[in-house]
Amino acid sequence: MIESRYSIAASLLILFLALGGCLEKTSKATDPTPENVALVKRFVDQVINRGDISAVDELWAPDMQWHSAGAPDVTGRDTYKKMLQASVGGAFTDMHLDIIDVIAQNDKVVLYFTNSGINTGDFMGHKATGKYAKWIGMGIYRIANGRIAEAWFSEDILGMFMQLEFIKI
Repeated sequence: MIESRYSIAASLLILFLALGGCLEKTSKATDPTPENVALVKRFVDQVINRGDISAVDELWAPDMQWHSAGAPDVTGRDTYKKMLQASVGGAFTDMHLDIIDVIAQNDKVVLYFTNSGINTGDFMGHKATGKYAKWIGMGIYRIANGRIAEAWFSEDILGMFMQLEFIKI
């Protein structure tokens, strides 16, 4: 009788340990954070740093939304690509975004970055200056179904404008 109680207790202990191990593995296996970080880094590398604006179709959701302090919201990939073409493909050459830090959890990826480039085209109502500028910024990306669905940005536009001599303070 005592032996069967020990057998039952031992069997239950093994069952609970096995189930606990399965639960731990399941939660780690479904964490989307690493894939989301890789997606955002791929966007930065391919679109911003290499200028491959066509990659937006693969990396962003069709009904994506882009928000930035001091600029109108953008909805849809085609509109977003036109905006990128005006900045990455037109106003600045040698555009480069360096990621300083990444914070990510679940469906959100946050980048703290520096952006830089040479102003070789008209930008935000100002004529090209040919000057180099480097400014800081932060972006929050929301990922859904393996694509960037929405993003919010805040960049030091005043600092960029001062470096480009668009304004003087």
